[in-house]
Amino acid sequence: MTDSTTQDVRIRGEFTPDPDVCRFIVSRTVFEDDWTFQFRGPEDAPGSPLIAALFGVEGVSDVKIRRDTFTVAKNVPEPWPKVAARLIPVLKEQLSSDALVLDADRREALKNAPLDEGARQRIQEVLDRNINPALGSHGGWVKLVGIEGQDVHVEMGGGCQGCASSRATMKFGIERAIKDVAPAVRNVIDVTDHEAGANPYYT
Repeated sequence: MTDSTTQDVRIRGEFTPDPDVCRFIVSRTVFEDDWTFQFRGPEDAPGSPLIAALFGVEGVSDVKIRRDTFTVAKNVPEPWPKVAARLIPVLKEQLSSDALVLDADRREALKNAPLDEGARQRIQEVLDRNINPALGSHGGWVKLVGIEGQDVHVEMGGGCQGCASSRATMKFGIERAIKDVAPAVRNVIDVTDHEAGANPYYT
């Protein structure tokens, strides 16, 4: 997808592996918070003209915002270029207005909200579908141990237990995948006894 510019707001669209999800990177930071804010409808952001306007675009079903990136899901069969043709002008207009997207109190409330009822299932699914097949090629695996508040506890095994690359795998692979499907997760905690690992896989 190509860059779009109006006034001083530039927006770049990026496809993702999920055909129903697209990222839109804007030329300004929307939220300074180091957090992914998820909105499943305008009711999740009362008083935000931007969020209300985005959900007013036909086909938009979910919006995540992290710093300068909008990750948008669609629920229509139209290809992204057609949906983006409706969405980008709305996004540019709202960002050009310099209106407050979401006040600090509401952002803090979202950051401290408990995980929703479907979070455990989504986390388990992403481990089963994406993470474990990749780790399995190296003789490893990860399992969901439990959820306490906003913290997710996982355990690594097989070739991942004691592996020198396990910390990077946790931070940039497992944690990122979990937070992508459950943005309200605050910490992903590795409870693995890595010192007991045997015969780890090294890259």
